[in-house]
Amino acid sequence: MNRRKFLTTAASLPLLAGAAPLSIAPLAFASPDSVASPGRKRTTAPNRPVSERYEITLQRVLSGTSPAYTREFLLADVRPTSERRFTEYSGDLSGRYIGALATAARVYHASFPGLDSLVESIVALQKPDGYFGSEFHSRKPTDQDLALLWGNGRLLVGLLEYYRYKPSESVLAACTRLGDFLVRISPLMLSEEIRKEFGAAHFASSYICWTQQTEGLANLYQATGDTRYKVLVEAIAAVIERRPGDHVHGYLTSLRGVMDLYQMTSEAPLLRQCEAAWQDVVQSPDLLITGGVPEGWSPNKHRTEGCAEADWLRLNLSLWRATNDPKYLAMAERAAFNELAFNQFDTGDFGHRVLSDTGFRGDGAVRAWWCCTLHGLRYFPDLQSSAFHRADGALWYDLPIDGSIETGSLTATATSSLAHDGLIRIAITSAAETPTSLRIRKPEWASALAIQLNHEVGAYPVDQGYVHLRRRWKSGDAITVKYTMALRTESAPRQRVAFFYGPWLLGASASDNPRYFNDLTAQNKVSSEANTASSSVSYPAQRFSVPIAATTLPYTPAEFPDQQESVTLCAAAEQTGQLSTSWEFTFLTTT
Repeated sequence: MNRRKFLTTAASLPLLAGAAPLSIAPLAFASPDSVASPGRKRTTAPNRPVSERYEITLQRVLSGTSPAYTREFLLADVRPTSERRFTEYSGDLSGRYIGALATAARVYHASFPGLDSLVESIVALQKPDGYFGSEFHSRKPTDQDLALLWGNGRLLVGLLEYYRYKPSESVLAACTRLGDFLVRISPLMLSEEIRKEFGAAHFASSYICWTQQTEGLANLYQATGDTRYKVLVEAIAAVIERRPGDHVHGYLTSLRGVMDLYQMTSEAPLLRQCEAAWQDVVQSPDLLITGGVPEGWSPNKHRTEGCAEADWLRLNLSLWRATNDPKYLAMAERAAFNELAFNQFDTGDFGHRVLSDTGFRGDGAVRAWWCCTLHGLRYFPDLQSSAFHRADGALWYDLPIDGSIETGSLTATATSSLAHDGLIRIAITSAAETPTSLRIRKPEWASALAIQLNHEVGAYPVDQGYVHLRRRWKSGDAITVKYTMALRTESAPRQRVAFFYGPWLLGASASDNPRYFNDLTAQNKVSSEANTASSSVSYPAQRFSVPIAATTLPYTPAEFPDQQESVTLCAAAEQTGQLSTSWEFTFLTTT
């Protein structure tokens, strides 16, 4: 099947406001079992939400079906053979599979039998000219040749991620041969003729198939020190542009490669380019209320894509690490809690969800096993590795998620039950003899943090958005952080509003509110005043529920405005725990 035709025909916000002043007044630390949600009876669920999401995607990749990632299935795009779709993107699926599992093995200290032999088999299929797949036509490239370049770029990244996990001379030699092929064809691919020929109308086989080589080339430069790869990344960076209607995943991957090179060289123009590109996206209508981005830039803004969402999150984390600017961390947090959680299917897959004017449609959802499921798996190590970081002699807890860090002075593990009781628990498992600082971020969506250290609530200083604890730590120390959250609204396009509770975007789902969805759904008017009877609403327990955020509000039906009804808003993240359904995320209000 022609992938470009499939992708283009399948479907046709500002950052949070400034943070409120921090309050350290002692708050009650209720046990999870005693917490009642505003809009539903409490359910029980594991207190490792990010880890749980990673695990269902990992198990889907390792042992899932429909389809199963068998050895022959993975090798099909490198040979290539035609028993499945999209094998013309030579190395795309196989490269993502290798990279995701190799990175997971390295970060999570896991082992995946069969990965080594798969890599050996792929390397053995490399063509004499250095590329993988069908013949590349350098005299007159076609869409098939751009598709081959795309897949080879993803395979180069995957092989280098494997090399980082398990250094191998044969793998590095294969990567070098592929890198040399890209250097040889670069005069052609950098030409104005090719840039114009493969415009945004080609979509998944457009010029982004070439510009996304920045990621593999930057990492190949790091592995080899060969400056030819660095020079080529810089040349490609100079022609990266966000073209109307073009493929978002390819564009963002190209920028991530530029950021990779910046992290190796600290060359300021590379960072400035990515910061300017980020600002351009944020100021455009293509930044979604969920904190994500669409599959295609406007006017091709019809649906989302898990690959683009993962790229957007990883780009923001790279910018955060490079600059320490909190706006990048806040955007990554927003995308993780909302867009990526909403995009993940109950099977563990990632894929496509169709946009509507006020939210997402239930129909048209697609599990994109050929790219998004594997690219989705790849983002988890980056996210969980960003829960903590060490800098300036202190340990920093940046994202309210489950995660851990091990350093010479302090080792800590965070466990989240934020969705149930607003709490994060940090356990110190080892510590040096000297005093060390632990800094805990107060996000903009939290009006206050209350800190309990070894069962004692205390007041702690705040410095530039972080609560500061300094002491001589010991193994067994326990810190409990309570995040004070409340229902709030943000302005949305067309004079509508969106509701948030803490980091979660709230919406009305058709599965929870069938009566709300009818002929004039988008014209219903919701009141921002919580319904006092909301505690009587009950929903069955399900995975990935966020009971602390569920809120029941009165609304005026557009079809019979003289009769008031009620609607229960719950976190967009809850979509993972149920079958795909329609959601409204922006509302008209009665006030």
